[in-house]
Amino acid sequence: MMQNFFRTLDLFGVQYMIISGQAAILYGAATFSEDIDLWVAPEKENWEKLMKLLRKFAGRVYKLTPPITLELILKGHGFHFEFPPTKREQLSWFLDVLGILPRLSTFDISWQKAISMKACLGKIKVIGLRALVEIKKTRRLEDYPVISNLVRVEYEKLSTKKISLKDWEWILTNSYNLDDILYYFERHRASREVARFLQRPCLSYCLKFIDSQQKKEKYFKLASKKIALEIEESRHRDRQYWAPILTELRELKENGKLLPQGSTPPDRIL
Repeated sequence: MMQNFFRTLDLFGVQYMIISGQAAILYGAATFSEDIDLWVAPEKENWEKLMKLLRKFAGRVYKLTPPITLELILKGHGFHFEFPPTKREQLSWFLDVLGILPRLSTFDISWQKAISMKACLGKIKVIGLRALVEIKKTRRLEDYPVISNLVRVEYEKLSTKKISLKDWEWILTNSYNLDDILYYFERHRASREVARFLQRPCLSYCLKFIDSQQKKEKYFKLASKKIALEIEESRHRDRQYWAPILTELRELKENGKLLPQGSTPPDRIL
């Protein structure tokens, strides 16, 4: 059913990208995701095509889904759907859809850098790896090892040729894995040169770790503390982003304005 669903997304002309956990799996940076997340171009006609497709595949509204209006789509709300079991698929599967994402600019810019992949779902559109790294800078601690895995995937792709200084800047800015950073430093002189100009304290301690003979443990601990602080700051920024959206969602719930769980998606977007 999922394969047919994604094939029909293209037939219906829905502009979408797979994001979050499932995208990380497709890049080889994660092994498990409970649901499928889609970024759908935030345009009324595009979302009406999606609603038509959801109804065609017997999709039903799942928990805590607000009214599907263009206003709430553009505010960054998430919309949640469940697909019932079939003869082939004995378990339900879940779809989360957004029109606006944190830390990224417009859909069109990310769409230009998205890639087409062949997977068990068929040929699908997947958000670009570097945009995915930004998406994964969430309040969830478990996302940060995934980010480092994605950075490593990008490094491995780039290392087949000379890595540019700009690419080194991206790699060293986004990895949260000290062992990986030290590996880059030990293998690539250019990475160390770039690190000296980046305003990231953990990199300074990693450079001292490489240069030191007596105080390696000290500098490793200091670098670890700086990375932990960075992660907490990133988690805080994500909580700040979602706070007004969650506040509005609670208000909708208190006023009885959420879509009923199990209801059919609307055919029109207001």
